[in-house]
Amino acid sequence: MGAVRVLVLWIRCYVISAEEDARWVREETDKLRDCVGVRGLALHRVDTAAVRHVRQWDWCLELQVAEGAANALVRQPAITEFLSGLQLLGTRPAVLALPAAG
Repeated sequence: MGAVRVLVLWIRCYVISAEEDARWVREETDKLRDCVGVRGLALHRVDTAAVRHVRQWDWCLELQVAEGAANALVRQPAITEFLSGLQLLGTRPAVLALPAAG
């Protein structure tokens, strides 16, 4: 079985400073490392690759999970709390699953 990547993309929270936002993001995503089924976790700042196109996201959380486990992962309490927090902060989170390559 291959690994599936679950991506969570969102904009930064503008009601707090950029430094506070970065601290909160790192603290909250670190809690997700212990979720059942998480094989790996990477947090990325997002930038645009094309000058003519506006960056739509500021952050990308990449979670590696077993094939077929993406839906179960996003229903876990720690993940749903994280996503709810992002929504409450107005960061417009989007959750995507990328199938295993091959």
